[in-house]
Amino acid sequence: METEPCVRSEHNWVQDLADTYHRNLIEKTDPVVMQWPLVGRDRLNLFIIFCYVMFVNIIGPRLMKNRKPFDLRWLMVPYNIALVIVNFYVFIEFLKIRLVLSHTDSCATLDLKNDSNIFRLAEITWWFYLTKYIELADTVFFVLRKKDRQLSRLHLVHHSTVPLIIFGLLRSEPGGANTFFPLANAFVHCVMYTYYAVSALGDDVTVHLKFKKYVTMTQMIQFILVLCYVASRPFYGCNLSTISIYGNMCLAGFFFILFCNFYWNEYLVNKEEARKQALLNSEASANGKKTT
Repeated sequence: METEPCVRSEHNWVQDLADTYHRNLIEKTDPVVMQWPLVGRDRLNLFIIFCYVMFVNIIGPRLMKNRKPFDLRWLMVPYNIALVIVNFYVFIEFLKIRLVLSHTDSCATLDLKNDSNIFRLAEITWWFYLTKYIELADTVFFVLRKKDRQLSRLHLVHHSTVPLIIFGLLRSEPGGANTFFPLANAFVHCVMYTYYAVSALGDDVTVHLKFKKYVTMTQMIQFILVLCYVASRPFYGCNLSTISIYGNMCLAGFFFILFCNFYWNEYLVNKEEARKQALLNSEASANGKKTT
């Protein structure tokens, strides 16, 4: 008798979650969009991410434990260049269509019959969505090359959640205000994969590459812009759903905090520690000279 309220409460929580999912990610999804590859396959999306996380955390490290790092430069350079080209194409297509739309139009959700521009935005979002799964190869390369330092928690969380976020955008309200994050992210990834392509050429090039921290700063600015954009939409008459507004803001805020933490530890704390270590080394060297 005492456990019945808890059981009922848990049942209500599960039922509310199921109702929210059905209302926002099934009833709202256009039948045409549902036929696009991966969009209508809920379990397949989750299975791909599950396999990715398992490989990065368990299978990959065990596979490489007693092996030498693979030299994948021959693959990584064309891979990164291809992603620069694809992301640039996606960015230009988004920008080209959004520039011709008014504020009200850019808030509109998918309308297959009446607005070819809004449908095209949704279609480009789908191409962008596919690149998120291709980009999972970034982490696979890190594992096979034994670049453990680059396998940060931020990297893993970012790559494993963004595909699911874009999946949610396509299933709920594609084609309108939800295309701002893909627009900004495509531009950021043009910059990021340019850096990856140059750094993959070899250590001699990497030594002279100075803008790594600016890539991180660009990513942080991206999430600030997403927060400001989504928060301002109601003032432009956008009738976005609650899940779109709070979903975009919470996720952009969450990633902004993660990137700030990464920037602090990677470029400020580590730099200060390196400076102190260099000072200690110079003092030790000076003391050594005095004693001789």
